[in-house]
Amino acid sequence: MKGRTVEVATTVRGAYPLAEDFTCTSAGSVTTTGGLGSAVSEAVVKICIYPGCERAAVPPNPLGGPQPAFCDLEEHNALTAHQERQRLAAEDEQRSGGG
Repeated sequence: MKGRTVEVATTVRGAYPLAEDFTCTSAGSVTTTGGLGSAVSEAVVKICIYPGCERAAVPPNPLGGPQPAFCDLEEHNALTAHQERQRLAAEDEQRSGGG
């Protein structure tokens, strides 16, 4: 089966196969190699929303529901992401002379 290329916004490290096998290239594209490709038009890779993380988010549950927003690192979750954003904001404020 002939592969196809799908452009993504950023370089992805540690990507999970969604509905078909794919490989990431350094140019920021994803090359699919078939698999269940007939059921999926594109491989969409969501990036973890933890500040500074560029890993792929955990894939969606095959039974349905939304795709998680964080990667598979246990410390990347809503609480620690909020705390990290607060820490970065305080650090920015100190650097700009506000504190």
